[in-house]
Amino acid sequence: PNQIHAYHIDSYLGPVVWRDSPQTLLTQTWNNMSLCALYSCRMQEAVQTLESVVREDPTAYLTEGVAFNLCTLYELGYDTASSARKKRVLQLLAKRFYLHDIGPEQFRVT
Repeated sequence: PNQIHAYHIDSYLGPVVWRDSPQTLLTQTWNNMSLCALYSCRMQEAVQTLESVVREDPTAYLTEGVAFNLCTLYELGYDTASSARKKRVLQLLAKRFYLHDIGPEQFRVT
């Protein structure tokens, strides 16, 4: 999981060392892309970006940060009932795949 990956960029810069796994870097990238879409007033794209990676592989991509941001997007972009329903589905998905490291506070359920 947290292997050190070294990649040689070029002789001028020298080796670059990442301490995160490629999976973690991908998760952070998708999360950041979603936030960029939000800040560019593309709410649906922001939600679809995170939902699509979670659907692809929940055990790999449904992290605390993704859960928190996705639930925040639900609150911003949907009515109260729809937001609550979507957050509950996300909670059930985390439970189904035994993602115990995601605390209930990440789902922003009131």
